[in-house]
Amino acid sequence: MINNHWTCYGTEKSFVPNEDKFGFVYIITNTKNDKAYVGCKQYYIGKSKKQSKWQTYMGSSKYLNEDIKKIGKKYFTFEVIAEYKNKRSLRYYEMYYQVKWNVLTATVEGSDKPAFYNSYVGGKFYRPIESYKTGEDNFLYGKKLTEETKRKISKSSLGKKLTEETKRKLSEAQLGRKHTEETKRKMSEAQLGKKRTEETKRKMSKSLLGRKLTEETKRKMSKSRLGKIPWNKGKKYTHNEE
Repeated sequence: MINNHWTCYGTEKSFVPNEDKFGFVYIITNTKNDKAYVGCKQYYIGKSKKQSKWQTYMGSSKYLNEDIKKIGKKYFTFEVIAEYKNKRSLRYYEMYYQVKWNVLTATVEGSDKPAFYNSYVGGKFYRPIESYKTGEDNFLYGKKLTEETKRKISKSSLGKKLTEETKRKLSEAQLGRKHTEETKRKMSEAQLGKKRTEETKRKMSKSLLGRKLTEETKRKMSKSRLGKIPWNKGKKYTHNEE
């Protein structure tokens, strides 16, 4: 029996890993307030397959770990939901359960407190900073929000205009970016593909005046004309044309 603090989800049965799998999706629950955290853990790291110390792992959430340290590990359950055979499946099902249980929006029954410690899903959808504040530090402290108020708060966030200071910083950040070699190559190709202006054509034509063409250059120019239709082919001359 492997010594670890994990149990199988929904039971108190000790968890025994399948060594042929890549990792597992888990849920850690605070038994004092039912607040939970959903995440995933690999068994091994890198090509060398160094063990990840999953046996003693207690989640990657800063807020979860603060609570474990504050009230003690004995008040938390560590459950394995399922194991998966590769990284792609592991990450997919981690997000699947996070979305299924609405980890960013679910609240503890009878209150407005978040039901999960998770701060984001898939690295793209983040919980607002205000939701981490507790007690009197939270501007919503002691307030019960009506559906109308929630709608207005949500609507007020849409279409906000950037301040001049924010615009300046964004502009500076953009100017400070270095072009990668790939970007430079594409820019160079785009430049070469541009059509020459009439002014450029005139200058090029002027620069060629008076130059003596080598026999090799003449041969290439002559060869390039082969197959082209002369501009005056099929044209009938009048008596006034020479």
